[in-house]
Formats: sequence, structure tokens, C-alpha cells
Amino acid sequence: MTTAASLDRDPEAAHGRPVSLDAEVERALARRDAGALDELATAYDQQAPDPGAADILRSLAPPEGPLIGYIGKLIPQKGVPTLLAAAAASETAPSVLVVGFGSQREWLHALVRALRTGDRDALRWLRETGGLPIDTGLAPRPGLRVAFTGRLDHRYAPWALAALEVLVVPSILDEAFGMVTIEGAAAGALPLVSRHSALAEVARAFEEEVGRPGLFSFEPGPGAARNLAERIDDLVSMPSNERGELRERVAAFTASEWSWDRTASRLLEAAGAA
Repeated sequence: MTTAASLDRDPEAAHGRPVSLDAEVERALARRDAGALDELATAYDQQAPDPGAADILRSLAPPEGPLIGYIGKLIPQKGVPTLLAAAAASETAPSVLVVGFGSQREWLHALVRALRTGDRDALRWLRETGGLPIDTGLAPRPGLRVAFTGRLDHRYAPWALAALEVLVVPSILDEAFGMVTIEGAAAGALPLVSRHSALAEVARAFEEEVGRPGLFSFEPGPGAARNLAERIDDLVSMPSNERGELRERVAAFTASEWSWDRTASRLLEAAGAA
């Protein structure tokens, strides 16, 4: 696998998050030590890929079962806790690939631990102290499969996107444009986004193209994790040929609707009309 081999040779990976921090996260969670979780996020280079990122990508070729993912910053406004809770609540039990960096990463590792064990007290603490918008009544999901890679730049990210069946964009920010959604769709990943701001516009364009209202979006706010889990299950439980056809149509629509030439023409048209 060329991408993984390139990561093996990337000297920056040596400065990324070591897997030994997983044990530190467990101890911090057991102590309910918010300061320790925050401090762990400063113990490595957030801009670097993880030392084990290459092996993670190799393990996904091909993945075992449905693979969904996220790429972007790991900060509260981007909604990654909602994705992890949705994966735990999903009936199809997808694997989750999280590509990104940010101050919330160690809290996300703690959340994965609590979701696997079904520790309601830990989930309550993560919600109240860490501000993670999660349902504390989720049933334990011991087999929850979540892999983090750290930051992957333009040399690696497209290949990670291409491995996904569904790219989830659970942001609660008022997004000006769904760039990550478009990049994922161009790589062949089905989009699944929060139904608000520009994300809703992008989702609606895709849904109208395939004639399936609501297929690529979910309602944010209270109950968002369960809403997202239902949409994940709808997408990954489709017959593989139907899902493959959707991926092709979404990728083709992206290439025609949001190419650089098309975007430049629209900007020129708007400037001329101003």
C-alpha cells in the first residue's frame, strides 16, 4: 500500500501521539482528572501523524465490515462525540476512522473507553465536565472499533477518504461551505452531514441528484446521535451494488457541480452581476 509505505518513511510521525498515552487516558478517566486529559494533548505534536498511522491504514485494506469516518479538527464545535456515540448506538456496528488533530482528542479517547464499557458515571462526567453532548444511557458496546491516525495532510488524506464508505461531517458550526464533504464525495465516500447552514445546502444538492430526500443528512441538536445512527444504518445496510451506484453518482455529480472550473465561472458570473 503506497500511502502507508510513505507514512512509514515520514519523519514527522515519530513526533505524533504514542499509543502508550491510551493507558494514561484510562488512568485520567478513572480519576476523573480533566486537567490530566487536557495536559496529555500537549505531550506530542498535534500536527504530526501518529507513529502507528501507517499500520492503521494497512488494516483498512480491505476493512472488516462497514467503515465510516471523520476528517478535520478535533474540537468541540466539530461534533466528533456525536459520531462516536452514534457508532456505539448503530445496529450495523461500523468501524470508525478518525483523522485529525486538536485539543479534544484525549477526551475522545476517554469517550471511546466509556462507550465500550458502558460506564454511565464516566459518560456523565464526560458530558458535564468535558461538555461532550452525549446520551449517558447508551448500552455498552465492547466491540466498538475506533481508530485514530492523527493529522494526515494532502499527501495521505485523499487515500484515507477513498477507503471510507461514509464520511460523516457532524459539525455544529455555521459552515460557510462543506469543503470536506465535497472532497470526501469526490474520493467516493458517501456524505452524511448535519442538516444546517451550508452543510444542509450541500446535502440537499446530493439528495436531489439521487432522488432520495434526507438520505445524506441528519437533524442536529437533542437526539442527534440516534438520528445519525439511523442514517448510518440506512447507508451501510444497503446492498453493495446499490451503495456502489450511489458512490459513483455522488462522485460524478461532485466533479461536474463543484470542479475548480465550474466554481471559477460562478464566481466570475457573480462578480459581473454585482
